[in-house]
Amino acid sequence: MPQEEAKPELSLKEKERRWSLLRGKLKAAGLSALLVYGGTQLGVPVHYLTRVWGGKLNMVIFPAEGNPLLLVPSNTGITGDTLSRQGCWIPAGDVHSSPNLAADAARHIIRLGLQKSKIGIDSFRFWPVFEHQTFNELCPGVQLVESHRLFGEIRGPKSDEELAVMRKAILISDMAHYAFLANVRPGMTELEAAGYANAVLESHGVGDRIILIHSRPEMAYPTRPGPTLIEKPNPLTFSPEFTRNLGYGAQMIRAYWWEEPKGIYKKMLELCGAMRQMIIEEFRPGLEITGAGKKLEDMVERWGFECDKLGHAVGLSYGDAPYLTASPEERDYMAWTILPGEVYEVHPMIRNKGGKPPFVMIGDMFHIGQDATRWMTTTLPGIPEYIPG
Repeated sequence: MPQEEAKPELSLKEKERRWSLLRGKLKAAGLSALLVYGGTQLGVPVHYLTRVWGGKLNMVIFPAEGNPLLLVPSNTGITGDTLSRQGCWIPAGDVHSSPNLAADAARHIIRLGLQKSKIGIDSFRFWPVFEHQTFNELCPGVQLVESHRLFGEIRGPKSDEELAVMRKAILISDMAHYAFLANVRPGMTELEAAGYANAVLESHGVGDRIILIHSRPEMAYPTRPGPTLIEKPNPLTFSPEFTRNLGYGAQMIRAYWWEEPKGIYKKMLELCGAMRQMIIEEFRPGLEITGAGKKLEDMVERWGFECDKLGHAVGLSYGDAPYLTASPEERDYMAWTILPGEVYEVHPMIRNKGGKPPFVMIGDMFHIGQDATRWMTTTLPGIPEYIPG
């Protein structure tokens, strides 16, 4: 990892902005504290409050009054001093080693005198039942309140500092695509071709990642790169999605072609271009998340196709909540209204009705402004882009 990548990027001013907003939200909701459980979204919310990546079993206890605490499993060997050297916003003295996260959280709540109050949790969805039971047995007077949306309304809108580091992630994504496009050749395996992009990600301090590729017209979904040979004139879909080790992710999906698309492919790609413009024109603050998803699905339907996996927000992770869904019946549904300042990755997987190939997918990140929506991932904008040679 380059040396500059190891330095904390977000300032104390950003910390104060987040902590102040959360304290205000808690007080307005009548909550005395928020428990932020690391199991939610791979530790993203813990990272948001601490500036260091939150493991699945960490927890932040954030009182509406007073200093937050960070609980770290004792079997990790991580100490407050270790995290302090990494730039943790919570002082070493407020980081506690814990052999039993739920029991120790309850003990700290009692010590803070909050054992007969309403306390939020982010989130019940990821809190193991036995931990919930342990906490309740020790703090039977606490009323726990699901607060994923409350906290999400702070994490969703991005500050100028956050947008600046997101632009760094987008630049890395651009370089990964250029490396792939410059080196892909017929007869190369998908894994070999993706390796050029992966080397770029490795050299720029990227941690959690998924690389997807689609090189077989008979397939209806993309897959992880494997031994399949890339053959001309099969079109290629390429998607590196990742989070930097310091946080903040990017995802840009592009369709790469050897020759001019024809027939149904041409129509699908024209739909992608029209959809990109629709998002810029119609995704606005105040739009229900299912309303946004319905706009996407209805547009695809009008063009004679079907789609799924519509997209999601982007933040500390490349795949942050909420997810774009078209109805409350869908698995990833979350009650949500799009907020000014949020960033979304929109990437409907488009195919023939009945889930049949061919397949086309183009994905971009969009920043939702108060009065306008901005297309952020503008590199290689062609629909499609052509492979050199």
